[in-house]
Amino acid sequence: MAKRRHTQEWGVRLGLVIALLLAGACAHRPVAEKQPSPRGAVLVQAHWRDLGSWRDDRDFDGLAGAVEGSLAYYGRLAPDSPLHFGEGSVAVRDYAAELRRLLAILQDGALSASAKLDRIRARFDLLRSVGSDGKGGVLFTGYYEPELEGSLAPDARFRYPLYRRPTDLLTIDLSRFPLALSDRTIVGRVEKDRVVPYFSRGDIDGKGVLDGKGLELLWLDDPVAIFFLQIEGSGIVKLPNGDQVHVQYDGKNGRPYVSLGKLMIERGLLPKGQASMQAIRRYLTDHPAQLRDLLDLNPSYTFFRIAKDGPFGNIGVALTPGRSIATDSRLFPKGALCLIRTEKPELASDGHAKAWKPFTRFVCNQDTGGAITGPGRVDLFWGAGEKAEASAGLLQQPGSLYFLVPKG
Repeated sequence: MAKRRHTQEWGVRLGLVIALLLAGACAHRPVAEKQPSPRGAVLVQAHWRDLGSWRDDRDFDGLAGAVEGSLAYYGRLAPDSPLHFGEGSVAVRDYAAELRRLLAILQDGALSASAKLDRIRARFDLLRSVGSDGKGGVLFTGYYEPELEGSLAPDARFRYPLYRRPTDLLTIDLSRFPLALSDRTIVGRVEKDRVVPYFSRGDIDGKGVLDGKGLELLWLDDPVAIFFLQIEGSGIVKLPNGDQVHVQYDGKNGRPYVSLGKLMIERGLLPKGQASMQAIRRYLTDHPAQLRDLLDLNPSYTFFRIAKDGPFGNIGVALTPGRSIATDSRLFPKGALCLIRTEKPELASDGHAKAWKPFTRFVCNQDTGGAITGPGRVDLFWGAGEKAEASAGLLQQPGSLYFLVPKG
């Protein structure tokens, strides 16, 4: 957020404005009020024997790197701070110590995959997410790091801007304003001494309200690619000279995320159950006259910055393909070791799924997302490239989510 000088009078006016905004909003958005923590209801005791016979489908490949990322995150926290697992908690120092023991197991070349699994089961207990149905049902989707083509300057091909974070974008922590009676964070801008919602997608891309303000980070050749890049939150942009740059999430406009696929199904534009990224892309390509109106149905908008590498999750560490997941960070402990059970697509040569194969895999909870809310949603990071894009776009499968906690 840009540095601003606020007088005491302005601070009082801002607090009053926010309180009045919330007073009007609470009638239809009761979540603005403080709510009791829902953690106690989201995880229940489970047992290894309930899973039957299984193995990690990648024989632990890549898991050590993900665990090292979580340990780096825990190293930045106060050792005695709690990690909440449902109604219980574990101190960061204790959980990190157990992850270091796990890392030693994973890096022991003398141990077979089955021996490693036996040692993990001996050290950890399982807690299962209650899911969206209260019975453990979890919907798994996928995300990836898009690879796009772009330019540092606009031309006849590259004419769609990728914006950096605007300087007038305000992030307001309402807990600092006693009159607001809320612990929410809202995003907006100042307009004639009033705090108003920030511009929507339609304002930015349709009306061009940010044009000419020097906010263009890069220029791309496809507005649909930008739309999906904003959903993914990071990507690789290849430049005409052969160089490439990483672009990383750097804030949103505060508008609610709306699922375009769901709305297209409701309008009869896509068959029910077929709102994959590939299906949405095909429809938009075949119906260019509808493109702008359809994209603007999702008012949420993401801003970016240039990064040296990535992508990074919400705990500030690089994501590990196939081993990092995103969950609702309000409910589940960041960085924690998890076990997932769902299905993965077996890809045909045209990128479609020719079959679905059940799998079980250890992962780390290292990210979150605007559409990943509640105990019944998990997003699996697939990495970069065409195969990752195809697999992530197809994944919309049921499954189960477990968190691992040290025994005792």
